[in-house]
Amino acid sequence: MSKYFIGLHYGHNATVAVARNGEVVFCQSEERLNRIKNSAGFPSLTLDYIYSTVCSPDEVTSVTLYQKSIFGYLFLKQHEFKSLQYGQYVAPEIRQRGWFSRSELRWQLSQWRARHVRENDARLKAEAIRFFAKSARVPERKIQFIQHHAAHAYSTIAHIQSWANALVFTLDGVGDYSSATVSKLENGVLQVLQETNHRNSLGYFYAAITGLLGMKVGEHEFKVMGLAPYSSQRYYKPILDRLKQLIWLDRNGQFVARLPPTALMEALDEIILHQRFDNVAGAIQALVEELIIEWIRYWTTKTNILNIAVAGGVFMNVKACQRVFQEIPIDKYFIMPSAADESTAIGAAYWAGIQSTPQVRPVPFRDLYMGREFSDDDISLALSELDASGRYQISKPDRLNRSIAELLSNNQVVARFAGRMEFGARALGNRSILANPNDFSTVELINASIKNRDFWMPFTPSILAEDMPRYIVDHERIFAPYMSITFETTDLARQHLKAAIHPRDKTARPQCVLSDWNPGYYDVISEFKKLTGIGAVLNTSFNLHGEPNVCSPHDAIHTMDNSGLKYLAIGSFLLEKKSRGS
Repeated sequence: MSKYFIGLHYGHNATVAVARNGEVVFCQSEERLNRIKNSAGFPSLTLDYIYSTVCSPDEVTSVTLYQKSIFGYLFLKQHEFKSLQYGQYVAPEIRQRGWFSRSELRWQLSQWRARHVRENDARLKAEAIRFFAKSARVPERKIQFIQHHAAHAYSTIAHIQSWANALVFTLDGVGDYSSATVSKLENGVLQVLQETNHRNSLGYFYAAITGLLGMKVGEHEFKVMGLAPYSSQRYYKPILDRLKQLIWLDRNGQFVARLPPTALMEALDEIILHQRFDNVAGAIQALVEELIIEWIRYWTTKTNILNIAVAGGVFMNVKACQRVFQEIPIDKYFIMPSAADESTAIGAAYWAGIQSTPQVRPVPFRDLYMGREFSDDDISLALSELDASGRYQISKPDRLNRSIAELLSNNQVVARFAGRMEFGARALGNRSILANPNDFSTVELINASIKNRDFWMPFTPSILAEDMPRYIVDHERIFAPYMSITFETTDLARQHLKAAIHPRDKTARPQCVLSDWNPGYYDVISEFKKLTGIGAVLNTSFNLHGEPNVCSPHDAIHTMDNSGLKYLAIGSFLLEKKSRGS
């Protein structure tokens, strides 16, 4: 009988992964079901779905939780075990006030209390295990824990295990009191070479600047990254120079912050006061890029290992990943898709399988279509329940993909709902909004009446594999099917894909589309190419601003009803919104 290993992340963007025989067979985030963006809390709805469709609780060998610290359980308890949206705006009252509140002494005392008192509370640990076992519907003996950054590192293991050796870098805000690790993979075993205490967290800097710019900490860091290219070194360098006085890399390749995290907001607030928002974004982006490059270069030089993998929330920064690729002489490079904490569920599942059945090697995932799917019968039922025929012309074209391509070639915007849902932060064609990448008017339509996106944020292209050389510079050095890294673009891309690349720096965050990974989506783009000569489409996630990407047919119709979207390809059906009065 097959063994099922569940990896479970219950922090921000709570996620569950299921591995069987070394392969991840299911992975989905709770936000898709409870419709709470970036949902934090125990992912009970996702687990219910897994137990009804993938495996039963009796078939589960272990449930591995993404961190060892009791802090996570206390967070759940504090919020009465209810799910909540994680990303938060920074309110003035949460900033530390008074000398002692911001002092190193207070920070060290709080950390001592947390690690030597709270973490050693046997009663509390037993209470947590009972809760997790009951919630996961397995015996307590099947509950186990993995250190947070180990879960990040193991999320990459299947893709790098065949390499002769590798360095794995993990970097985020905090997890199990750490913010970064460097590990060496040799003979299939990961050995930690360096660990950074979260007092010196580079991730905290980016998060703090995000909050001080009036955006949601823990959710909108990508907006700061998108804003950064609108500045230039001439204007952001004075800010950057002051930031470098607060955090640096020491002679041992270790991050060092001058101030404890409790004093960080005030110090950064003083630095960026009265500075233009684009220059602030440019400075923090430059700081992160420079320190990551210095960090990775130190360890590749020290170990003479030129194969690297990266994971953790800071490596969601696709521009920093590009700079690593450009600046450091590396041989092999793997960036964990959706590398933030949602991917720890995958790492936990892989790790559990390795511990239990070491003779079974973890299987590299290919595409990320690991979530729920819906049949045409499911879709028909939803259309009936929502009385969609009253608002939409519903047809079933013989060549749906051709019909989608024709609409796109006529500068129409089409939402596509097909097959299994993508895991992670990136829409990869199955829950996507598609448009002509050559026409800026579609960008205005999507921003104004569908997505309500910030004006500076770029869109992205899905590109046929054979057309990558036409549009993407150096694409052959790294396989890019997950939208996890940006590239420089060719002159032709700047003509064909001008609406799907960054308007300022002309980089692209592409999805390389392969016919055997997603035949239907590949066919849509191929048909579009026949009509236009362009081997790519503009792709953005299928959701309303502030909502998770759609999961079900009901979600898709809800998004159509509450946006300016006119066309929806869903399963075998094509919906066109009726004009008012018709």
